[in-house]
Amino acid sequence: MKHLVIAGGGFAGFWSAMSAVRQATELGKRDMLKITLINRDEYLGLRPRFYEADLRGTRVPLGNWLTPLGIDLVIGEIGSAVPASRHIRLVGGPDISYDQLILATGSRQTYPDSVGPGHLFSADTFEESAALDQHLRALTATGFPTPASRTFVVVGGGLTGLEIVTALPSRLERLAPSIPGFAFHLIERAPEIGLGYAPDARRHIVKRLQHLGITMHTGQDELRHEKDRLILAGNQQLSAKTVIVATGFTASPLAATFRGPRDDLGRLAVDAFLRLPEHPEVLAAGDVSLAKTDPDHYAVMSCQHAMPQGRTAGHNAVRLLFNEDPIPYAQPRYRTCLDLGPGDALVTAGWERRVKTIGPEAKAIKTEILTQWICPPADIVNTLAMAAPVIAS
Repeated sequence: MKHLVIAGGGFAGFWSAMSAVRQATELGKRDMLKITLINRDEYLGLRPRFYEADLRGTRVPLGNWLTPLGIDLVIGEIGSAVPASRHIRLVGGPDISYDQLILATGSRQTYPDSVGPGHLFSADTFEESAALDQHLRALTATGFPTPASRTFVVVGGGLTGLEIVTALPSRLERLAPSIPGFAFHLIERAPEIGLGYAPDARRHIVKRLQHLGITMHTGQDELRHEKDRLILAGNQQLSAKTVIVATGFTASPLAATFRGPRDDLGRLAVDAFLRLPEHPEVLAAGDVSLAKTDPDHYAVMSCQHAMPQGRTAGHNAVRLLFNEDPIPYAQPRYRTCLDLGPGDALVTAGWERRVKTIGPEAKAIKTEILTQWICPPADIVNTLAMAAPVIAS
């Protein structure tokens, strides 16, 4: 009996498991393969939705798919890995040995050096998003008595930060429709908002922020946070009881256990088949994987790349275990879809992120992505069909 262990139950880990079952069945080897998925809890978190006001439906029980397919779910925190002996060590739990490992432990929120977690909020995990929601409801209960209580700051102007800050005005309006004078601020270290987008896309983003009354602060590469106060460049101060950090992500610390080159985000370089060159018994998928989507580009930390990488990793892990040739990962098409609050979104095409669609049409696409595309079908047969490592060009 071969043992495939999947570390992480996010998008990459979940689809690795589905693809592994699919390929083992096709090879006629399912009864010769044990599959174990290790996750910190029992849920697949739909992380791109954690900025939403209503968190219901933003995570789904892994057991809905794993149990019917005979996949073991081990709930626990992974402390470390021992590649030499092919073991995963759980915090306060047993070691788990593997013949083949898929590393899919994702990423975590980073913080600017001078702005530690402290009293700050984020939308990185379900628990952190729930804590933010509780905080906003607690402020609502007080009636927002001070200017600081009515001031909301988002640090980081990337996709996550933009989605959080453009959702806040309508979110606060629903919570407290009779309270006037809310102030919203977006802090960005780059000299412009939306610097990674094409000029036409940047113009739309800035116009939308202005329409929503969000004050933009650019070139803010040095911040200092004290209780209820954020100090910007030039000693400008913002008094705010709500500071939300969205300054990007770094790969899971577990990636540091394995040898090999990595980028400044901690992602491990993989070969064309998603294997670690110095650990051929390990594949990496999702936010821990520095994988090329085409000859000129590397994947970004997003479900857009994590899901296909998971499908390829699960497929290849099974084929390697049973001495079959793996297939290369490639994903030449790149799209982004940025939520910009009620009635608006921005869909971009290509790595230069040029405008493809804006407004209600783009918003409808974003809604479809969040409610259909990233959530696995309830039906097991359809889920396994979707687990095929076929990537649109």
